[in-house]
Amino acid sequence: MTAGGETASPRKDVSSSPDDPIVVVPSFNRADLLAELLGSLRRQTLAHSVLVVDNGSTDGTGAMLAARCPEVHVLELPENIGFGRAINRGVGACAADTLVLLNNDVVCHRPDFLERLVAGLDPARGVVMAGGVLLDAEDSDRIDTAGMEFDRTLLAYDYLHGAPAAVLERQLPDPLGPCAGAAAFDRAAFLAVGGFDESYFAYLEDVDLVARLLVAGGRCRLVRDARALHHHSSTLGSGSKRKNELMGWSRGYTIAKYRLHRRPRLLARALVAEAAIAAGQLLVDRTAVGLLARMRGFRVGLRSPPASLPDPTGPTRPVSTTAALRQRLRRRALTPGA
Repeated sequence: MTAGGETASPRKDVSSSPDDPIVVVPSFNRADLLAELLGSLRRQTLAHSVLVVDNGSTDGTGAMLAARCPEVHVLELPENIGFGRAINRGVGACAADTLVLLNNDVVCHRPDFLERLVAGLDPARGVVMAGGVLLDAEDSDRIDTAGMEFDRTLLAYDYLHGAPAAVLERQLPDPLGPCAGAAAFDRAAFLAVGGFDESYFAYLEDVDLVARLLVAGGRCRLVRDARALHHHSSTLGSGSKRKNELMGWSRGYTIAKYRLHRRPRLLARALVAEAAIAAGQLLVDRTAVGLLARMRGFRVGLRSPPASLPDPTGPTRPVSTTAALRQRLRRRALTPGA
């Protein structure tokens, strides 16, 4: 019995060697995309294990895995318990020192993807996060995300979103953290900060994790040559009411968890940005669900233990709120509903 009350058991024991990384894939439906990801993992040059955490899929994912992927470990959950919680269950079922997180809508672009991504970690020097590059599956010459950046209020955006893949041929600054859709973590560092906060159901749980790792002294490295293709928002769909609701709840929860309401300047920045985002959803997506969800998330966040913001004068510095909001609005223009 897990903390959330759900029961689950792996189809087989997850007995990977601590020396080999384990790829944890949280999955909810879209068996077709999951099969494509697992096929690309079979071609990888680095020895590894794969654990799929099936979040109560109803589209035959379990049958597909049993028939076509007997080498894959499977943790079957009776219902969808959320992204971060599912990953935490997967991490708890394995012994690997290195964790690789991949979304089920990702396909490894090259057979050395895992090898390059894992090589980006250097825990002895504080590099406990490594971020791969997700290219747009519809246009592989464009970057979907190369990690995350955020401001002092943790308003986040995708690093290098929309940039041509050619920029990866030159030296680039590292992002604050990786996107959880294509990331490697040092297991010890991940567990030391408590893993994912399970109050989040979906969206922004990786921002919160990165913030806590930064506070703990961790850093991220961008691995420019670890590239994968990404089918953006394939589970809920860009601009869907459910995605706007989950994003809004997570943002409200984050603002309260980090007690921004006790810092007038930061709260003012957050309110301006959230108003702009909510207005955009109202105009483009014809829904105010995100605004109401922010309020609900904020109330829950007030009951959570307070969290510390990353040091704005440290080696990994948040960007300005103006820059973060500009990038978020730019993504809305390039990818409606994102």
